[in-house]
Amino acid sequence: MMFPHTVTVYTITEDPETADVTTNITVVTGVLFDGSKAANVRASGLEGADAVNLYIPFDAVSVDGVTGAEKAYIRPRAFAEALDTSGYWTMDPGNTFFVLGEIVNPDMTFREINGKYDNVHLITKVDTKDFGGLRHFEVGGR
Repeated sequence: MMFPHTVTVYTITEDPETADVTTNITVVTGVLFDGSKAANVRASGLEGADAVNLYIPFDAVSVDGVTGAEKAYIRPRAFAEALDTSGYWTMDPGNTFFVLGEIVNPDMTFREINGKYDNVHLITKVDTKDFGGLRHFEVGGR
């Protein structure tokens, strides 16, 4: 199987008026997790190179981490402007992190999850590869 992994994506948003913080948790199956920091450092010469690459086909299955309801991907700006984000998920560098595996902890912060689990990564980039026979997102994380 070319995409054997599952990740849990956490997007953190804050309401500008009330300062309420919301965590949107999505479990995405049918992805490829490639931990390749050494190769990235060799190729780029940058110690700060992405530690991992995550490949998410457009047709990967994504469900709400708490309810199990199916979700659709939307871009970060559309997600931020949506009145109800319960049926959607996004990947917004700086506000999103992912964990390898199905790790759903709605009451934990990034710091707590990172302290408890391996393979927790902040998203640093999201490239959309919308061409050819394998349309996908290429996600960088550190």
